[in-house]
Formats: sequence, C-alpha cells, structure tokens
Amino acid sequence: MARKRSNARIRQGQDLARKIFDRKISELESLSEEEKAKLRGEFPLLSQAEFEDVIRQTIEAKSYHQEVVGWHAVPSDIAVLILVILTAIFDLRIGVIACIAALVFFESIFQFYFNRDLYRPLSTLVWLTYPAYLVFAYLLYREGFEVLWIAVGVILAFLGTNYLGPLARIPVRMILENRARGIQEAAKIRAEREKEPGTTKKD
Repeated sequence: MARKRSNARIRQGQDLARKIFDRKISELESLSEEEKAKLRGEFPLLSQAEFEDVIRQTIEAKSYHQEVVGWHAVPSDIAVLILVILTAIFDLRIGVIACIAALVFFESIFQFYFNRDLYRPLSTLVWLTYPAYLVFAYLLYREGFEVLWIAVGVILAFLGTNYLGPLARIPVRMILENRARGIQEAAKIRAEREKEPGTTKKD
C-alpha cells in the first residue's frame, strides 16, 4: 500500500512538472499563493516540500535547456566577430575564409562540450553581433560596394553564420553516432561470445 502511494506521488510530481513546463521561468518564479493552492489542489498527494521541489527542479531544467540552446548559438556569434575584425584588419576574402573556418571549428567543439560557467560570459557576445553587422556594412561601403551589394553581403553574413552552423555539426555528429554504434556492436558481439558453450569470462 505504501509503495502504491509512493508511486502515485511520483506520478503526480511528473504530471505537475509536465503541466507547468510550458510556462515562462519568470512566471514560475513568481507564482502567487492562490496559483500554488490551485495547483496543489490538482495534485493533493504531494507534500508542500515535494510541490516546491518540483517547481524548483522545473525552473532548473528550463534554465539549463535555455543555456544549452544559447550555447549552440555562440559559434555563430564568434564567427561574425571574426569576419568583421579580420575584414577590417586585412580584407574581405581573409575575413570570409577565417569566418567559415571558425564556424566549422567552434560548431564541432560546442556540439559535444558544454560549460555553464563559460556560457555566461560568452552569451554576452550576442550583443556585439548587432553593431558588428553595422561595422561590416561600413567596411563593405569603404571597399566601394554599392548599397544593394552591401545589403546582400550583410544578409549573407547573417544567414551564413546562423544556418551553416547545423551543416558544420554534421561531421562530428556522424563521428559520434558511428562511435556509439561501434561500441554497441562490440558489446553485442562480446555478449554473444560469452553465451557460446565453452567460453569463459576473462578477468
């Protein structure tokens, strides 16, 4: 009986998390006592501590998810800044080549590595990309490009850094998937060999 009640409480905790997950973090952090009482009425098996813990864990999960999404946008921000800086120092050709190389390199790294402490300062780079596009437009103007081609260049820089990123992740994703598949197949072969008659485990 106690186990059934415990399982029912767990299910109610999961249902509560699903119910509130679509809300904004700011809404979850500022739930009124009236809203909490209403939710607790829908999930009566949860104690006050369990109810508050579900809300806290949901906020943490949403925050983590948002940080992961933002982390994957950092390579495009870095690529834009490299494009503008190297175009200003050298020329457009070197800026474009370095931008593409940086995008591929950082997308490959950021795909399988995540650091929350590192993300916080890097997330501020997004605020530098907006003026960077204006600087890039000025650099193109200084190079003698017409207004139409300046607009095309800025649009291509934006689309390129934001939409070529997923393509840059493909090689690393394929490597990781093939590695995982190889590990699974090796484990399967090892398990089949251990089942064969006369096969003994080696320490």
